Amino acid sequence: MFGKTDFLSLKAYWKSDAVRNRYFVRSKGQLQLGKTEFKAQGGEGSVYVKGSNAYKIYTDPSRCIPQAKIDELAVLVQPNIIRPLELILDGRNRPVGYSMRYAGKSHSLCQLFPKAFRQRNNITPELTLRLVRQLQTGVSHVHSRGILIVDLNELNFLVSADFKELFFIDVDSYQTPSFPATVLMESVRDRHAKAFTTDSDWFSFAVVSFQMFVGIHPFKGTYPPLQHLPDNSLKLDERMRANISVLHAGVTVPSACLPFSVIPPVYLDWYRALFEHGHRLPPPQAVQAVIAIAGPQAITVIDSRSFEVSEVRRFDSEIIWHDGVVTITEHSVYFSGKSYPKPQFDVKLVVTPRHRHLIAAYNDGERLRFHDLTVDQDIETQIEGEEVMLSDGRLYLKQHENIFAIDFIELPTKCVLGLRPVANVMMSSTRIFEGVAIQNLLGANYASIPLSGGQCHQVRLAELDRAHIVNAKLERNVLVAVVASGGRYDKYVFRFAKDFSSHDVRKLPDVAATVIEFTVLDTGVVLHLTDDDKLEIFSSMKDSARLSMVDDEALKDDLKLFHTGAQALMAKGRTLYRFKLASSN
Repeated sequence: MFGKTDFLSLKAYWKSDAVRNRYFVRSKGQLQLGKTEFKAQGGEGSVYVKGSNAYKIYTDPSRCIPQAKIDELAVLVQPNIIRPLELILDGRNRPVGYSMRYAGKSHSLCQLFPKAFRQRNNITPELTLRLVRQLQTGVSHVHSRGILIVDLNELNFLVSADFKELFFIDVDSYQTPSFPATVLMESVRDRHAKAFTTDSDWFSFAVVSFQMFVGIHPFKGTYPPLQHLPDNSLKLDERMRANISVLHAGVTVPSACLPFSVIPPVYLDWYRALFEHGHRLPPPQAVQAVIAIAGPQAITVIDSRSFEVSEVRRFDSEIIWHDGVVTITEHSVYFSGKSYPKPQFDVKLVVTPRHRHLIAAYNDGERLRFHDLTVDQDIETQIEGEEVMLSDGRLYLKQHENIFAIDFIELPTKCVLGLRPVANVMMSSTRIFEGVAIQNLLGANYASIPLSGGQCHQVRLAELDRAHIVNAKLERNVLVAVVASGGRYDKYVFRFAKDFSSHDVRKLPDVAATVIEFTVLDTGVVLHLTDDDKLEIFSSMKDSARLSMVDDEALKDDLKLFHTGAQALMAKGRTLYRFKLASSN
């Protein structure tokens, strides 16, 4: 399991709620907040959720928003702007936080940036445009009330679980007539602005909305004349001052980004005016979505000097996921020589052990559903939960403060679901990623890693404490996580010991894209695509120093990595290939 000290501290933590505190809300009376209600921790304080309300408690009470500013923010009446409502007082009658409406189950806006996330959740360019327009409408509403957002960065917005609504959060930092803005992230700061204005807000909106369309900051990517600068923050600063964006002819972007053609032309023209020519203009009002007519995808041969590549199979549409047995494409699911229509939601697939039926698990926006694709029949169950996770061919379900392994009981005429508890987790602050659940214990992050034998390792990830985790994936004993930090994204590569009692970690700072693409062969070899389209090859063994990098034109494309046993696989569009290093290498 995990270290004895960690085990004892976690065990004690779950047995008692020692961190529970009493507060007071003027219109509601006494309020108790503890681990059960804890949701997240940021730079200024912690957020708790209770019923339909959320509560922000400042780490430093002297920084608490005053009542006068709450009053000035009250003019923001658009319902998706989650503004402060009432002050929260501690036992000594000191203001320490505020209440607000709870937005419900949601995603951080930046989680939508990677193409893989969009494909799994069927987020089309048309849906993205609707969210961009919601963001634009909200910014206009704020401006119409004489208020500026100033820190208009992607971490200050949420998107509902069904991707239909965008919410404005951290509204307490806005600039009102009597109170200046309190913070501004460098990644959205207008280097040409001499003061905070509606124009500087619209520039920040342009940065965020551009990322919503294509998945990359408009001033990231590679620009050779500035590659000599020692760190990426200096490169970003110089390029923003010189108006050299990703739209510039000399800049290259990671292949995992979406093409600029998905941006509606009127927005693309506006981005060129702002980013390339330095104009400051409000965004376009009239806009039409880009209507992409999908024709037959071209089949290309991968030409490589570093790899021996051979085609395995072509499918009906772009490949999203493959595990050697099941293949998911944008339109279909393939298993055992048959194809089935793919549910439009983020689907997890398993094969039952006895009858080999293909089971799809997904959240349809209202509840978790389980569908037997083999016989095209819903599995009737009273089991409820928030999310499901796939790990080593088994489904796991998060339900309140528990993670359960799902067993399929195969009766002669139907399939019944059974649950086995494997871990305790925080109810509100646990997030499910690919192969791993990560819970935030009041600022300390723990990974819950289930094993096929029914155990679940709870591993402390001290390196990620207080970080905003955007994306994560675990395969075998390798965990890759992307976190947001001060306007940039850092990638961490963890390798755990066989018993998960210890780990090493490598940090890749300031990556251009938040995509995670790696696979671990049965031999323990890890293949990892970097954000500059190179292939890292290293051992999954903790503390191994062996690492090689392959730079090849074949990698300058939007690829996905999979494996079957010791065989490495790559997907390009709708074609699956096997590959290995060429003998000359």
